[in-house]
Amino acid sequence: AARLLGTGYGARIPLASSMGRPVTGAVQEGAARPMTAVRAAGFSSKALRGTAFDPLGQSKGPALPLEMKNEDSPEEKIKQLEKKVNELIEESCISSSRGELRLALEKAKEAGRKERVLVRQRDQASSADHINLDLTYSVLFNLASQYSANEMYAEALNTYQVIVKNKMFSNAGRLKVNMANIYFKQRNYPKAIKFYRMALDQITSAHKELKIKVMQNVGVVFIKMGQYSDAITSFEHIMSESPNLRTGF
Repeated sequence: AARLLGTGYGARIPLASSMGRPVTGAVQEGAARPMTAVRAAGFSSKALRGTAFDPLGQSKGPALPLEMKNEDSPEEKIKQLEKKVNELIEESCISSSRGELRLALEKAKEAGRKERVLVRQRDQASSADHINLDLTYSVLFNLASQYSANEMYAEALNTYQVIVKNKMFSNAGRLKVNMANIYFKQRNYPKAIKFYRMALDQITSAHKELKIKVMQNVGVVFIKMGQYSDAITSFEHIMSESPNLRTGF
């Protein structure tokens, strides 16, 4: 009879496989324990004989050379052109910050020209679905800003209008504030009031501070127009929402 394996919970039944062979751990009386292989499956020390230790596989020779980029491919040309447009926008902004307004405008115009070439190349490469809308928006917005800085207000308004009318640009309606500011500089006060109010309709309640600033502008325009009662109404509304010294005076 096979010897039972003792546990803390009492004796168990003899362990045997479904073929009646003894399972490892079960010892039969009078039977020699079978020998167990000591060599791991798939491993042989013969494989190491005559070879040097080379964990990185360097003895196999140099690695294959990296695949060279095809600079003439449409994809690579598009990528390089997109990079150039971004660089021109950055250079335009830097020039503007230095007070070099004419140079900033020229850089903005060049960015616009290259961005249009980029769009045509994407169309030719049948990749129109991958047009970078953020880049297009940045080009147009910077161009409008540089036109305004150079007091080319008609060109600035036309460029802003292109952005505002494109429904693919989310939150572009807020740029009507910029357009209203231009009309104010032109002393076209009725248009300024109109665009400030249109902008207010686009600004959510989550941007309370921005709405207050726009309403302050509305009040100032009413004063310029001599409509003092309307100006008082605007300022009183601001004081009820967010009292501040500037509005009070």
